[in-house]
Amino acid sequence: MVTLAIESTTGSDLTYQLTKPMIVIGASSDNDVVLRAPGVAPRHLVIQRNGDVYTFLAQSRQVVVLNGERRSRGVLRVGDRLRIGTSTLVFKGISETERDVEIVPAAAVQTEEGPTSSPDDRPANLSKTRSEMVLYSEPDRLAEARRQMVEIFRAGVRSDLVPPLRTFLETFFSDRDAMLASRDDHGRLQPIVSGWTGEVPRLPARTFAEIEGPGRFAVLHLGARQILLYPVQRGPLESPAYLLVETTGDTHEDDEILLAELARMLAVHWERVESSSALFGPWEQSTRKILEDRLPGTSQAVKLLRDSVLRAARSSAPMLLCGRPSSGRTFLSGLIAEVHPAGPLPVHVVEARPDDDAAMRVELFGTERASGAPESVLADRIRGSLVVVQDVHRLSPTMQRELAALIGHDLESGYGPSVRWVGTSDADVVQLLNEGDLDPTLFRVFEHHVVRLPSLKDRREDVPLLVVRLLDRVGEEQGKEIRGIELETLNSLLGHDFDGEMSELLAELRRLVSATPAGEMVRGTVLAGRVATAASEDGDRDNGSVSAAALLADDDLKAVIPGIERLIIDRVLRRTLGNQSKASRILNLSRGALIAKIKEYDIPDYRSLRRSRR
Repeated sequence: MVTLAIESTTGSDLTYQLTKPMIVIGASSDNDVVLRAPGVAPRHLVIQRNGDVYTFLAQSRQVVVLNGERRSRGVLRVGDRLRIGTSTLVFKGISETERDVEIVPAAAVQTEEGPTSSPDDRPANLSKTRSEMVLYSEPDRLAEARRQMVEIFRAGVRSDLVPPLRTFLETFFSDRDAMLASRDDHGRLQPIVSGWTGEVPRLPARTFAEIEGPGRFAVLHLGARQILLYPVQRGPLESPAYLLVETTGDTHEDDEILLAELARMLAVHWERVESSSALFGPWEQSTRKILEDRLPGTSQAVKLLRDSVLRAARSSAPMLLCGRPSSGRTFLSGLIAEVHPAGPLPVHVVEARPDDDAAMRVELFGTERASGAPESVLADRIRGSLVVVQDVHRLSPTMQRELAALIGHDLESGYGPSVRWVGTSDADVVQLLNEGDLDPTLFRVFEHHVVRLPSLKDRREDVPLLVVRLLDRVGEEQGKEIRGIELETLNSLLGHDFDGEMSELLAELRRLVSATPAGEMVRGTVLAGRVATAASEDGDRDNGSVSAAALLADDDLKAVIPGIERLIIDRVLRRTLGNQSKASRILNLSRGALIAKIKEYDIPDYRSLRRSRR
């Protein structure tokens, strides 16, 4: 008779004889074997007998570990150890006194006996025994899945894993949703290899924490759907990835085995998944080319910027662009909208007004209609757009907190935000936080995607390439063919601080090109080097550096008029190739007055242009 022993912590075993065709084990007193221990369900395990073959079946959502491996069903062999809860059951097999009456189905057993030996020639301990081998057939689906997994992961270490993984999911889960996903910073599942057609489930952090233990997985019941969630343990310091499959009662056990083996293989080869060029298909390759063209440069700063833009374009999380005024924050927002994986997004720009909270509320949160019904908020009015809130640190503290609440509400409504939120601020975010100009609540909304735009000082080696690109653009604007730029002029650009960033560089190039005849090289020096200006009443503006772009924005006539006068004289002298007599007639000045102003403003001698032309 077959026996089942239950090991105890004291060293003694409780033994049960399995005489019935079906034995039910659990904590309830209605079971055949009552086992009250932590982790044991009222009805936990069923052992069935078919001839001399014993099988076990775990009840719904109960955990059974067979010889250290988590299983939901299987065949029991002598010596097998079943762990349920904190208890261990040992399958003892047939007792020695009953082996001579053993009955084995002929179809399932192969017998090996000596061909000519008689019973008297056999050893005494083998006189009534025989050698047996029971054969079992693995389900075709599992056998084929294992074979394909071996083929996928046996390929070279440089092979791309994502395409074969996508094919694998499509083959074995063709009529169901299946995907490999990771978790983003907000705890949302982000597909990596996906055949998912419905809404991706959103789970609380507690659920993820519970299944991250060794040997754990989850079965999610979402309405009429049942989803199997299996973690891929990438490493002790990395959060797991997850395999999700929509499953049914008929395929539940097979899916568990298949996903468990696939998860273990993925954990070993995860670096090959992350390095796959097919994660985003041709989108990533084309986007990298666009970024290299629109953000030219070889400096480390601009390389990091391109990588940050690529990561930001993949995500749907809010983003904060930090940089000095005129550093290209709005341009970068439009570039992120242009390269969005789902196609270009419309861009809606909201300019922060620090002294008009009422107007900002109307623009962001809507207003009351004549009928009394409130208009929808900004996120609902322009769903599917990219919203840029310029200079968010200039909003009042109250408006910053209200904006944070609006973005948070948009993130939590449904799966993913209805719009892509982008904020811009000054370069030093830490200083803004310390001084209280940027509310911590609003910063926490953006903190997972903070992109810092490098200044021209941080990427000096990129200025020559920027100058060449911008010269082509300015030449087209002014309808001129520009042959290039002289080395002396380029060096003067490289030595300039460009406090006005890209707008100042572009203004200087426009000025230089306007004074250059068509078909010639750009010559001259940068206008906004050290412009002498009259001191203001408080004495703070004493011979300060004033950029051409900043002149027209200044309201101080004592500062603006000399700067504009110098700009016009410089432009006319360049056009006349340093001919002072001709320039004085154009400027409606005497030659002596012109010479005095040339000395006052330290304007270069452009007569060298005539000598170079000769």
